[in-house]
Amino acid sequence: MKTYAPKGLWGGDLRRLMSELHATPAEIAKHYRVTERSVWRWLAEDSAPYALLAALWHETPRGRETAHLDVGNALVIERGLSAANGAALARETARLARLVAISDTGAANDPMVNGPYRLGPLALYPGLDARQLADDQRSQERTAQHDAGLFGDLGQTG
Repeated sequence: MKTYAPKGLWGGDLRRLMSELHATPAEIAKHYRVTERSVWRWLAEDSAPYALLAALWHETPRGRETAHLDVGNALVIERGLSAANGAALARETARLARLVAISDTGAANDPMVNGPYRLGPLALYPGLDARQLADDQRSQERTAQHDAGLFGDLGQTG
């Protein structure tokens, strides 16, 4: 998550940012690995680098609040997307369950017998209820018995 510092920061803001953070030039120098003399020069000339000012701004209460607001906004967006995706998944699952329920013809070449349906329709299609599952399983058993009666043990090797 990128949070940008205000573009209007300039060298003269160094003193204000240091006072908001209750920091001394020695602490700034140590934290940002520059010499204390550089910090004093920046204060005297109002010419601190923007990168330093932006980093200090992020440490101020206002900068931290902005970062928290950005994270909060991102959470709201992600929560909304998740809910929308969940609703879309539920609609498509219900449509698929309806299609599976009306497509059971009991035909010997039913693609659902050897397809993903054999893994467990309740797990794959939460819209199906146990009664539909039992009807579908009975239909599959009838198909298997019918196939066994027609073909005997032709496909079996021993």
